[in-house]
Amino acid sequence: MKFNKTVLGLAVALVATSSWGHGEHGFNTVWKTTDGHNVVTTDGECVSAFDFASLERDSCHLPEVMEKSVVEVVEKVEPAAQPVLKVVPHEAKINFATDSSTLDMAAKVALYKLLEASRGAEQLLAVQIVGYADTRGEASYNLDLSQRRVDAIAAYLAARDVRTTSTFAQGEGRPVMDENGVENLASSRRAEVLIKTQVKVMN
Repeated sequence: MKFNKTVLGLAVALVATSSWGHGEHGFNTVWKTTDGHNVVTTDGECVSAFDFASLERDSCHLPEVMEKSVVEVVEKVEPAAQPVLKVVPHEAKINFATDSSTLDMAAKVALYKLLEASRGAEQLLAVQIVGYADTRGEASYNLDLSQRRVDAIAAYLAARDVRTTSTFAQGEGRPVMDENGVENLASSRRAEVLIKTQVKVMN
């Protein structure tokens, strides 16, 4: 293969940019002029990179004859992915039977799934439990009942080496109402658990 002596005698600079869109060349090494045209020989053939730097890759696919003043190597360089920390919340709602703070099987399953979802995190940032009761009975009794519900969940987590960072007993302060404005008693008898985790993800 013959080459234009003017082109061969020119300076070569290595720059990082997106490769030309015609075809893939391994690392996408492409010989181009500074104004973006593909370098070819005087015979209209693609110039091979090994003619300049022993890279053994063609510069182009189009048989265009071009003679330009400066030649550069354009090489596609993918930026390396960097790990970053992200805050991810995990939530669960635990329901209780009437006048009870006992965790039934459904409650334990929900808490188990919550803990499994938070495992593998770099750090547990917060573990919050808020307890509630329905509006039946005395407000003071319901406040105490909601605290007992909080304590039951905190004890379950502590037995699994998860320390609670904050707890709140709300009593009957936030009943759950249906669309007709009637309290949904089963939904009001609840505790809400929030675990905030810090996880490492690739950016």
